[in-house]
Amino acid sequence: MINVTKFFTGLLLKLLLVALLLSTENSQAQSKHTSVNVNSRNGKTTISVKNGKRHSFSLEYEGEITLSDDDKDVIAISNGGYMEIKKSAFGSRRRIFMESDNNGRLIKKYYIGSSEEPFANEGKAWLAEVLPDVLRSSTLAAKQRVDRFYTQGGTTAVLREVDLIDSDYVKSAYIKLLLDKNPKNSDLISILRVVGSDINSDHHQAQILKHNTKAFLTSDATTAAYIEATGKINSDHHQSDVLKRSIRDGDISEAQMKSLFAITKNINSDHHKASVLREVMKNRSLSNENIELLISASRDINSDHHKAQVLKTALATAELSKSGYSAFLRSMSDISSDHHCASVLSELLDNKLDSNSLGELLELAHDNMSSDHHQATVLKKVVQKQALDGESLTVLLRALKGMSSDVHQSSVFNELSKERFTDGELTQILDATRSIGSDHHQSNTLISFAPAVRNGDSTIKEAYREACNSISSELHYGKALRAIQ
Repeated sequence: MINVTKFFTGLLLKLLLVALLLSTENSQAQSKHTSVNVNSRNGKTTISVKNGKRHSFSLEYEGEITLSDDDKDVIAISNGGYMEIKKSAFGSRRRIFMESDNNGRLIKKYYIGSSEEPFANEGKAWLAEVLPDVLRSSTLAAKQRVDRFYTQGGTTAVLREVDLIDSDYVKSAYIKLLLDKNPKNSDLISILRVVGSDINSDHHQAQILKHNTKAFLTSDATTAAYIEATGKINSDHHQSDVLKRSIRDGDISEAQMKSLFAITKNINSDHHKASVLREVMKNRSLSNENIELLISASRDINSDHHKAQVLKTALATAELSKSGYSAFLRSMSDISSDHHCASVLSELLDNKLDSNSLGELLELAHDNMSSDHHQATVLKKVVQKQALDGESLTVLLRALKGMSSDVHQSSVFNELSKERFTDGELTQILDATRSIGSDHHQSNTLISFAPAVRNGDSTIKEAYREACNSISSELHYGKALRAIQ
């Protein structure tokens, strides 16, 4: 029984030790997190700061607050203004209230609980103790402090102070005030490094990067640092928002566009990734190399809808080189939706293609599209928009023969019958109609070519009769033959 008691006593002590360690770790984690709630209305600002440390507090003020140079005292408040600091810790409540009277004299009152105590000694000491924490946890007198630090030691001095601030909200406010001073390029790089490494909030990172985009993009070095900082934003929404702003406002070089595309690849959201790529095409004239990079980046888009949007925008804004065209088709090979594949190919066919390019397109249509309906839509667009002579016609007929649906195959042949061809080309087309399995559809297809055959020579008529011989139904065979008599 004694051994059992010892065992449970030892186990209890171990559990208490683990709980104490977890409590310590949790306390440390809380101390690293600062929550700042700011409300400004009608000239009055209320700030509540909670960060797990002993200097959590609430602050309310109105008017312009002037600090001493050591940040330990308030030396002036504009007429009609006031400031109140409240803090509770370990059951003790302290409060300081300050306001200027009608003569501009500053009145300071100090309270412990509900009792007013003399300010001169303990109140002044408590203000000197709490005020630096208040300033580093809020935006109170932020402009005055940034001005002072900048005068004393430039960007380095301001960033040194920013490093002592816990709240991303307050850090962001100080950095934006610093950016308003138009720091030199080397200082901008230092600022961007701080944004990328010391600010955790995607929102505040993005707000800084959008604050003065053109300043960040004035040189290759600052642009590279800007793009690197943008790449550290985790939120697809905020990252794409910053990238689109830089594309619209900045003068990114062709070389820097490569870095931008690299960042775009890290965006997980198809919607946001597509929106950035489309923004690029809407606002920039790209080299062939970067067009290929853009199209290649679209391969990382999983959504057929968004990928099709990007590719169609590329077609509308860029003249594709041969290598760009190949990259375009490679990107399309991942589109599984026949509808979206057909819609992109249809727009691509508005451009005149050589026989090799047309062959690649038709091969892609055959390999990627299972729907004869959508294949037929593409092939009819080929007939309507492309010059079908020589190899191009051969390529089309090869694709046409590979279709399984007699209805859709016949519809493409009927589209062909509306065009004018040489005798040799017409002979080639008539021979290809043998691939139609349905007597009804083959007969109707041949009849659609009958006017051209009647005006042709004996060779054409013989080719027509040879095609009719593959019709097994006497009824349909007779209808087809009579069409050329």
